Amino acid sequence: MALAEAPSTVAALIDARPWGWRQKLLLALVSLAILLDGFDNQSLGFALPSLMKDWGLPKAALGVALAAAQFGMLIGAVSGGVVGDRFGRKVALVASTTLFGVGTLVICFVHTPMQLAGLRFAAGLGLGAAFPNVAALAAEFTPVRHRSLAVILSIVCVPLGGVVGGMAASAILPTMGWQALFLLAGACTLGLALLLVLALPESVNFLLSKGADATRVMRSLRCMGLGDPVLPATSAPQPHEPSAPLSSIWAPAWRADTLLLWAAFFFSLVSVYAAFNWLPTLLAESGLSVAEAAQGLAAFNMGGVATALLGGALMARFGSRRVMGAMALVAVGAAVALALLAHTNLPLVATFALIALEGGCVNGAQTSLYALASNIYPAATRARGVGLATGIGRLGAISSALLGAMVVGTLGLAGFHWAIAGVMVVVAAAVGLIARHVPPR
Repeated sequence: MALAEAPSTVAALIDARPWGWRQKLLLALVSLAILLDGFDNQSLGFALPSLMKDWGLPKAALGVALAAAQFGMLIGAVSGGVVGDRFGRKVALVASTTLFGVGTLVICFVHTPMQLAGLRFAAGLGLGAAFPNVAALAAEFTPVRHRSLAVILSIVCVPLGGVVGGMAASAILPTMGWQALFLLAGACTLGLALLLVLALPESVNFLLSKGADATRVMRSLRCMGLGDPVLPATSAPQPHEPSAPLSSIWAPAWRADTLLLWAAFFFSLVSVYAAFNWLPTLLAESGLSVAEAAQGLAAFNMGGVATALLGGALMARFGSRRVMGAMALVAVGAAVALALLAHTNLPLVATFALIALEGGCVNGAQTSLYALASNIYPAATRARGVGLATGIGRLGAISSALLGAMVVGTLGLAGFHWAIAGVMVVVAAAVGLIARHVPPR
C-alpha cells in the first residue's frame, strides 16, 4: 500500500478501533488549552473592578481594552485556521497558546489603558486561533462515531474555564491583587504550551495531506495508541496540492453550507454574549440583588455545560440535525416563556430554572456548531473552515454589545428575552437548512 492510498486507510483504522485511553488523553490535553483560553479570556472581567480602583479610571476608559480582545479573537480565529492547515494543527495550537499566555502574563506590568489594550489584542489573537485547531485535532484524533462528542467536550471547556477563573479570582484578588491573577493565568498557560510541545502528536490527516514520510505518520499513530499498521517506510514522491486555497470553502459544493454555518455562528454568539454582557444588569434592574443577578448568569452558563454534553452524546446517536434543531427551538420556547413572565412574581427558583434551560440550549446549540463545522469540511480545509466560522461568530459577539445596549435602553428584561427568541429562530432555520450534518449512528 502506498501513502497515496493512506488517508482513507488511516481514517478507517481510527474509526475501526475502540476510542482508546491515549486518544482520550490527547483530547483532555487539547481541552486544557480551551479551559485556559476561557480563563485567560475572562480574566480581565474578573480583575476590572480592582484595576479601575487602582488606576482611578471609569469603565469607559477601559472600553478599548475590552473591545481589543474581541477584535484580536476575530483575526486570530480566521488566521489560526489558515496556519493550522498550512503548517500543522500542533504548530498552530502551540503558537496560539504561547501567544495568549505571554499576552496575559505581561499584563502584570502594564500601567496605562493603551498598554493593556495592546496586550489584550495580542492575547486575543492567540485566544481566537486556538479554537479551530483544537476542534480539528479533537475531530482527527477520534473515531467518527465519537467525533461530535469529542469536539463538544473540548469547546465546552470555555465556560468551565470561566468557572475556574472565578474561583481563582475570588481567592486571589482580595489578598494578592489583580496582577497576581494575570500572573497565574499566564504562567499556567505557558506551562501547558510546553506540555503540548512534548506530548501532543501532529494530526495524521495533516501529515498525509502534506506527503509526510511514513515514519512521522507512524509516530503519530503510536502516540494515539493505534500500534503499527502496515504502512511502507518510504514511498515515491507523489503529486499533491501543498495547501487548499482559502477560497476552497467558498467553492460551489460548500458555498451554501458555509453561508448557513456563518449565519448560525453569528446569531448564536449574539445570544451568548448578549447574556454575558447584559443579563446580570437586567436582572438587577428587575429587583434582584447583585448576588442573585450573578447567580442568574451562573445558571445560564452551567445550563450550557450540561446541555452541551448531553447534546454531544445525543448527536453521536441521532445525528446533529435533529439534536441541534431541538436545542435551538427549546431555547426559543424558554426565551418566550421568560419574556411573557418577566413582569410576574415568578418564584426565583422557577426563574433560574427557565434561565438555565434558555442558557443551556443557547450555549448547547452554539457549542455543537464546532462539531458540525468539523463535519462539513474535509481535512484539507477543516481548520480554516472552522476558523472562518468562528471569526464570523466573533462579529456576532461584537454586535451583541450594540444589540444589548439598544434592548437595555428601550425594552428591558422582557425585550431582551424576546430578542433571544428571535435570534434563536434564525439559528434553528440555518441549522435546519445545512446539508452536511453529522449523520445518525
